[in-house]
Amino acid sequence: MLELRNITRTYELGGERAGVFGVSLAVAAGTVAALAGPSGSGKTTLLQVAGLLDVPDEGEVLLEGRLISNLPERERCALRLERLGFVFQSFNLVPVLDALENVMLPLQLAGRPEARERAEHLLARVGLADRRHHRPGQLSGGQQQRVAIARALANDPKVVLADEPTAALDHAHGEPLLDLMARLARETGAAFLIASHDPMVLDRADEVHRLRDGRLEAAP
Repeated sequence: MLELRNITRTYELGGERAGVFGVSLAVAAGTVAALAGPSGSGKTTLLQVAGLLDVPDEGEVLLEGRLISNLPERERCALRLERLGFVFQSFNLVPVLDALENVMLPLQLAGRPEARERAEHLLARVGLADRRHHRPGQLSGGQQQRVAIARALANDPKVVLADEPTAALDHAHGEPLLDLMARLARETGAAFLIASHDPMVLDRADEVHRLRDGRLEAAP
């Protein structure tokens, strides 16, 4: 489903060359893969390349066998909206919109006439039908992240990319959230790639790819 081939993306940090170097990995449809490693290991850099938010210096990103990393920005933007979903550590919900409106937003941007119906269905799937008219400030951290997951799934993405999705949550809220993501991966067929150093994430992943100093470690 998602394939990264020999990705290199570097930048200067404190006078030294940082980033990711020659990373190759694949995430199959309907599975959850974890991208593990300490802070500064290159997890976020690799996610940004995988999500077409950044362009690799070298290497290729493929989605369903199609090379997508060399597309013009207009096509990359359309792919981000229609084929990729994003979940962030800080939720990134629009504070003046309620949960339903937040989930409707990418649907409306894609011009889908069934935006409200689809958003209500997704909020029900993540257990928040009764909170659909609450704004982010009226929701717990775990509930906000569930809204973010519903939003990420709005346009039936092939890939969902999550950057430290449990970092702002305690164990009681993080564990059921991860169980939800694993279930949704199986049910929707989307490939989930989660960057995290949270042991709960690594324990639940179908596959774990470990980065250190920007390079993929060999499997033990």
